[in-house]
Amino acid sequence: MKVILTKDIEKLGKFGDIINVKDGYAKNYLIPIGNALPATPGNIKQVELVKKSKIKAEAKNIKEASEIAQQLDGTKLIFKVKTSPEGKLYGSITNKDIAEKILSFKKIEIDRKKIEIEDSLRDIGSYEIEIKLYKDIKCKVIVTIEPDKKQPQEEVVEA
Repeated sequence: MKVILTKDIEKLGKFGDIINVKDGYAKNYLIPIGNALPATPGNIKQVELVKKSKIKAEAKNIKEASEIAQQLDGTKLIFKVKTSPEGKLYGSITNKDIAEKILSFKKIEIDRKKIEIEDSLRDIGSYEIEIKLYKDIKCKVIVTIEPDKKQPQEEVVEA
């Protein structure tokens, strides 16, 4: 039986592909759960229209992500934080903090889940952080963590 896939299915095909499967597999599994439609002329035209609109939306998303990547690539974000005398942070810098800093600095809203840090940053220094904006479009941001000079320093008292 010929069916049109309505979703990307591993080992079968991508959205809009017309494939030939066994009747029982199509009628009892693919069609009832909404993963496929029978390959009728009307369904084929409908899927082609949906495919065209998805391609346009995809192109728009890629263009927007590329523009954001150009604006953000190489941006340096500086965090001034309270630290211990050994250089350890009292808190940590997370992907949420980085997203908020980008929003306040560049006026670009980034989903914190797209900022790829293995663990929160807890030491003074410079870190290169990758932001995955859309599928294969990525950019790198440099996060620098510096001690806050305003914090009271330990007084050395000689006896």
